[in-house]
Amino acid sequence: MAWSDLSHQSEPRLLTGVASLALVLTPTVLLGSAAAWLWSLPLAIGAVVQLVYAIVFVRQHPVWRPPVAPSVVVMYLVALGWCWLVGRTLTDTLLFLVQGLLIIMAVGLFAVHDLIRSGAEPLRRAKNSSRKLTGRRDWPMHLSECRSLPEVQELRASVRDSAAPALALLSDPRAEVQTAALAALEYRQSWLPGEAELVLKVGLESQEPAVRTEAAYALAGVKSEELIHGLATLLRDPTPEVRRAAAEALLWDGDQRWPMARAAIHAALADPKKKYDGPLFAGAVRMPAMAIEDLTLWASERPPVAGRAIEILMDQYHRGLADSDRPELASNLAQQMLDMDTSPALRAELAALLRDHHMLTPELLDRLTNAGQPGPLRLLAAEVMLRLNPNDPDGLDVLRGLARQTNRELALAIGAILQNILGLAIGLPQGQIPAAGSKMAADVARRVLAWANGATPDKLRSTTPMPSPGIKGKSLPPIPGLQATNIVPTTRKPTDE
Repeated sequence: MAWSDLSHQSEPRLLTGVASLALVLTPTVLLGSAAAWLWSLPLAIGAVVQLVYAIVFVRQHPVWRPPVAPSVVVMYLVALGWCWLVGRTLTDTLLFLVQGLLIIMAVGLFAVHDLIRSGAEPLRRAKNSSRKLTGRRDWPMHLSECRSLPEVQELRASVRDSAAPALALLSDPRAEVQTAALAALEYRQSWLPGEAELVLKVGLESQEPAVRTEAAYALAGVKSEELIHGLATLLRDPTPEVRRAAAEALLWDGDQRWPMARAAIHAALADPKKKYDGPLFAGAVRMPAMAIEDLTLWASERPPVAGRAIEILMDQYHRGLADSDRPELASNLAQQMLDMDTSPALRAELAALLRDHHMLTPELLDRLTNAGQPGPLRLLAAEVMLRLNPNDPDGLDVLRGLARQTNRELALAIGAILQNILGLAIGLPQGQIPAAGSKMAADVARRVLAWANGATPDKLRSTTPMPSPGIKGKSLPPIPGLQATNIVPTTRKPTDE
């Protein structure tokens, strides 16, 4: 469930809108009808005044609920007083009928308002919705669709002031009823003592993923540190839908809640069973600034924390660059990429991200090819330069210097560039790179070293360039078009050859 899908939590807008419009227009219609029947100018003026009132309240619905209801009652009383003052000298039956209708409507609206304030009317509607849910036999095939049931929407509207009727349904052993009850409490912010704890207990103990998912959404508005930690434990749930729901719930009002959720989120990233789970907050809205700072710091830690933190950052940055709503983001990422204090793995991913968004300017490429930069960054810059111009002397010099290093993975990546961009026969199979410990990899490394030491073209026969992308990584498979380097940096210092 995305945060943009919360519109289904409101009452049916069409029905309440029509009913509210009828209530606010009733005084205007009554006074206008009386003015037309009696040819009375004062009553016509009163009808116009009531129409002005109606225009003020026409966008407020339902008008029978606080805080609008008292103002609508006053509007009826004004219309009644106007009708009474004008009709003191008149004895027409229609005028008495209009006054009686205005009195009845005003008293009825006041009674409904008082029932709603006392909680009696919402409690009656909640009990009615609960009976419908417990008596229902035809449930959706997928429990996640329970939130769209009419009974759930009615229950959601009636438990705004008190969650007790929905919580009572959690004692039902059927997973369908529990899912529906929790769906009625999604993103609830006001809880009485013990209520949110009950929802958390049900969410942690249930064997049904849909119940755990809805429990996570229901707890999205909690503010206590203990409950936030309990919600964060669902980040390690075995079901992806539950983990996704917990991540969305934790980021709701993330500026206030991130400090309390930080430790639990770090523990979830450190879970080795979920290291291939992809970005934890994939598709989420812009993360809080303190979350970005923490993730950047965690990118320097050991795996799997570092890798998963980088995945989250790349997902955020990729969508930020694609949306073009932050013009300063590209410049900030370039500075971070060039900062020696930034994690080398994060710097390589940032370089690949900027490359894929065509934001590596000649100045940045020149700085990335400096001898003090890590090998993966220099290799990526050389690849970009040679793609633009296969005869670029600076790109070839950087590539030759890197090729002389005794690093098998680096040699394979250089071989892919030589074969797929420069068209040299290096011996790589089309569309793939062999394992670093294989015999083919050893042969490729020898040919790359021979090229770096000045092997003539007759020793490296020309071949048709392959459509392989050169440096290709696997850190961000869910993001289309986003490729990152996967080269292991060498322990030797880069040379300037």
